[in-house]
Amino acid sequence: MLNSLQTVAPTTIVKSITSRGGSLNFEPEDDLCNEILLRQRDQKSENAIEDCPKGYPRLAAFLDIDENFMLYRRFGFLQARILLYKQDELRRLEHTLDRLDKVDEVTRPDMLLSREKDDADDDFRMKLIHQIDEKFRDYAQLLIVARDLAAFSRPPTRDYLNIRKYFDEQAPLCNVESYIYHREDIVTLKPGREHSWLDSIVESILRRLSGRIVRVVYIHNSCVRLLQRERVELLVSLIITVIIVAILIIPIYLLFYLTVGTQTNHSMAIIISVLLIFTLLFSGVLSLFTRAKRHEILAAAAAYCAVLVVFIGNVGKLNT
Repeated sequence: MLNSLQTVAPTTIVKSITSRGGSLNFEPEDDLCNEILLRQRDQKSENAIEDCPKGYPRLAAFLDIDENFMLYRRFGFLQARILLYKQDELRRLEHTLDRLDKVDEVTRPDMLLSREKDDADDDFRMKLIHQIDEKFRDYAQLLIVARDLAAFSRPPTRDYLNIRKYFDEQAPLCNVESYIYHREDIVTLKPGREHSWLDSIVESILRRLSGRIVRVVYIHNSCVRLLQRERVELLVSLIITVIIVAILIIPIYLLFYLTVGTQTNHSMAIIISVLLIFTLLFSGVLSLFTRAKRHEILAAAAAYCAVLVVFIGNVGKLNT
């Protein structure tokens, strides 16, 4: 069945394709055609990058091979200019409204007591308020967009350099439109992981190795080494788990060993040192691997130290 699918002539797949100026219509003859098209889509690989026309089509195909390559400009300068411009427009309208209120306070104080009466007598203030409302809505909407853009993360160096390398070697766009060289303005669409620095270390090691976890994409004379993200995250999670278990088990073993037998000033000093060292290690792990705030780290470190102290007390009671 597979051989028969692969040997079907391309002319039997599509019956009619209209010109580019009109609509593009594909008319499969039967289910056999649909199955061939599905197989071709499923077997699409990195080679499809070279099948795309050079320029934006090929660049889009390249950026699509890895979710970490979703790097784009945020246009921070233009964003600031637009905000400043709209902000000053509102300032001018605010000044106009304030002057109008002060004039009416002297000449027509009754108009400030009734909106309906003021609108019936002169609709200038009403039109001004509507204009302010329109400008303010645009300004507020842009502020929300700017806030969301500010929350975007900077791309990891490894991802930026991969895209930069592709631009350097392949030159997919003309010089003016090569946006990747505005590094200070580049953001990534993929949310950053809490322990992305550990991901970077693990990936830098794995890139030097060969195996199924590393996937190499060849594009003309250059290549990009991609990693299976699921396996990298699994390995990073395993490393973190080992560190957590070590922080919990090692001090308990040491404290148990030190509290058994007769207590001396020297042994008590060692016990206190163990408590101090591992509490600091625990706080450091929280700072590195999580986004916990300072007071949360302080509370967790205090609880960790309290657990170790309670363990020492219980072991001491057993010895007596």
